[in-house]
Amino acid sequence: MRQLLYRLGQFKRARQDAPSPEGLVRAREALSPQLFDLFSQMLPFEQAHAGRVYDGLISRGQDDPDLLAAGLLHDVGKARRPLRPWERAAAVTVKALLPGAFAKWGQGKPHGLAAGIVVAAQHAGWGAQMAAEAGAGERLVRLIRCHDAELAQVPEPDRQAVAVLQAVDAVN
Repeated sequence: MRQLLYRLGQFKRARQDAPSPEGLVRAREALSPQLFDLFSQMLPFEQAHAGRVYDGLISRGQDDPDLLAAGLLHDVGKARRPLRPWERAAAVTVKALLPGAFAKWGQGKPHGLAAGIVVAAQHAGWGAQMAAEAGAGERLVRLIRCHDAELAQVPEPDRQAVAVLQAVDAVN
């Protein structure tokens, strides 16, 4: 329940959030031009969130370029189907309260009442595909794909990086 309340508060803050000019400069410096173009496709509050994740990774002493880029791009798949506020709220609520239904309803195409759930369930894979098409390396693509996965399902070479990414993402 605490996670649900946190996520609903995050949702409320997101409506007014935007990246800082300094955050955009850091993103441009950390990403190739093609990957920065992907970053630019995200909604302003998603860019701001990504910038906070990037800064959180830096503050934890992380300097791996792939991990830092994943911090900036982990949610880029959400740009494929931007959501209305109520769709985001529905996805967060269903994931927290009905995880089995979330997994079931998250399959298929993002339309109708399940659009937010589908985007939440599939955005990691979409983002990985988008990053690969933009020329991202294999490791960055894997980190984006796995950023939302259960750690036991993450390939061993990437498990520690994904654990750090998830920890920073969860508080930003």
